[in-house]
Amino acid sequence: METIKKKQAIEQVTDIPATATDESAQELPIILEPAPIPPAPLVFSALPPAKEKKPVDPFAYSDIKDVVRMPNGFQCSVKFDAKDDYLTFLACADDVETHGRAIYAECKSGKRGPTPDYLPTYAELLDAAQARIARELRRANSEVTKYQDRVDVDEASDTDVAQVKAWKKYRVNLNRIPEQAHFPHPIVWPVAPDDVSTALDLA
Repeated sequence: METIKKKQAIEQVTDIPATATDESAQELPIILEPAPIPPAPLVFSALPPAKEKKPVDPFAYSDIKDVVRMPNGFQCSVKFDAKDDYLTFLACADDVETHGRAIYAECKSGKRGPTPDYLPTYAELLDAAQARIARELRRANSEVTKYQDRVDVDEASDTDVAQVKAWKKYRVNLNRIPEQAHFPHPIVWPVAPDDVSTALDLA
């Protein structure tokens, strides 16, 4: 009996007329899918503020080595914090920069060990002597021209005559320096007639 009822129920379900209208189809229940749940927003923990880097002092140094006493200061190798390698540095007592005077004072104090004196080579002595002679000759030529012009136009005073003679003698002595026995070292330098009294004494 139960099997007959089941069979009749199946026949009723499957016996749907082929001419079902769209309206009957629309009456069927519409099953909607549930809306997707949006993901929870990401929460980031607050980062600590970045520390500002202090600017590097380009003249801060940590070490000094290879100190040599020069005529005008100390030549040394300095390790500046802003540089990777040691730099050759000439420290002078009257340096316009504070770090230069500080390095000079440290070299002079002997903290870096014994400080040998620099011994220039013959070529360096010769170059320095010739450069000074040329520089003094240019100055003497300028002074001679200035006073000689006054003498040539008969407008020279006794002082002008003495000056031109003194500067000419100075120029002669400069040209004789290479004839000195121990040139280029040591050198006996002539005195320049920079004032009237010296010029009158040399005249």
